[in-house]
Amino acid sequence: MKHRAAAVASRGIELALQREPFTADDVRRGLNVRRGHEDPPSRATVYRVLAQLQEDDWIEQRGNGWHPDVKAQMLSGKEKRERGFSLDMDDILGE
Repeated sequence: MKHRAAAVASRGIELALQREPFTADDVRRGLNVRRGHEDPPSRATVYRVLAQLQEDDWIEQRGNGWHPDVKAQMLSGKEKRERGFSLDMDDILGE
């Protein structure tokens, strides 16, 4: 897989949108199973990308796990249904 960091970011966001805590091992396992590769991204790559997602408010680290942060919570739809507001995706994604 050429774009390991992109795959890690995609998997991290996917897990965050499920609104459940997850670990770095969950990210690595998910990539291995979904893509059928024998060589998942290194732990260093996973932690580096997860740290970048944290800086961008997708996830936050608490203890040994990662939890959905503002962007993941907003995009998962729960707040939208509860509060009745609409999201402008360009504002969220910075485009």
